[in-house]
Amino acid sequence: MKKLSAASYLLLFIFICNSMLSCKNEERSKQLFDSSIPEKNDKTTTGNTLKGESSSKNLLSKEELSKPEIITGIYRDADSLYHLRYILEKGKTYSFNTRDVNKQTVTFRDKTQSVTQESLDPMSLTVIDVNNGVYTLQVNMKGKKVITKADGKEVIFDTNGKKPEDPNQAKMWNIYRAISNISFTLDMDMYGNASNIKGMDVIYEKAKNTLKSELQGKELDDFINAFKQGLNPEVFKAQFEGSIMRFPSKGLKIGEKWNNHPSLKDQGYNQLVKVGENTTEIRLHGNLPPKSESKVIEGITYKLSVNGSQSGKVIIDNKSGWISNANFTMSVTESKSATKGNETEKVVQKSVNQTYIN
Repeated sequence: MKKLSAASYLLLFIFICNSMLSCKNEERSKQLFDSSIPEKNDKTTTGNTLKGESSSKNLLSKEELSKPEIITGIYRDADSLYHLRYILEKGKTYSFNTRDVNKQTVTFRDKTQSVTQESLDPMSLTVIDVNNGVYTLQVNMKGKKVITKADGKEVIFDTNGKKPEDPNQAKMWNIYRAISNISFTLDMDMYGNASNIKGMDVIYEKAKNTLKSELQGKELDDFINAFKQGLNPEVFKAQFEGSIMRFPSKGLKIGEKWNNHPSLKDQGYNQLVKVGENTTEIRLHGNLPPKSESKVIEGITYKLSVNGSQSGKVIIDNKSGWISNANFTMSVTESKSATKGNETEKVVQKSVNQTYIN
């Protein structure tokens, strides 16, 4: 039987990127989540005020101040500005499960075809140690499930489910399964800064051992090198820090908008909408940079235009600072045309991607 090509195995690279905190929405993360890293403050914080401020500026009553110190993830300082930090418990597991539903519709010559793909990437982080305000987290990847619907048919690929009957899909399933249920560790401080990521070498070894029967020599080495480019400590650190919420160091007022990524200030923002008793709500909005191109090749004029928008909502648990749940919608319309004389062919592709967390 003919073996899969090295290019086919590079799909694994895409799979891992998708698993690592929804890599395919990385642009959304940069645009809507990027905020300045809160500066460490020497003042010890309590639930609603900062120690060291004058008593006239305290927001707690005398009765509340006499109680044991209350430490929460979302807190308000003496100037009524809200801050976010992560207050996690040793031994507790925090989920970061993502579900992506992508619907693509292509219209060509008055005919329309649609494909819907649902991808589920369960992940959790367990606090295995706490030392001087730094959490050691065990990242647990729990498999991959993709449901594709097109032309009235449904195809399910599930690393925790039944092995596909098709020989080529079965081989891919073996490889996905070998590298999907994995774990490694990272350190994170209370401001969401990640460091000291360890344990990924085991992942590379599992992938290599699984592929030995399919690829040899340079093909195997090339795949593993490409695999490492998509999954390594630097990449995961960037994706992790870009996918969790962080407030500007100065704090926020209710209704305030922010986005501290210099090149994206006019394209999107976060907004602190509400701070309730148990949860905090943040709204997100952005516009993708429009793209337009036109060129002539051998008498044919080709045109391309792309535009899109994105929006979402994040609910944060006030006690821990962790994301309780979130949802995002990204809509993109791409139009391509080719014109020669009075004849024009046009293809319009619309993509709506909805992402749900927890």
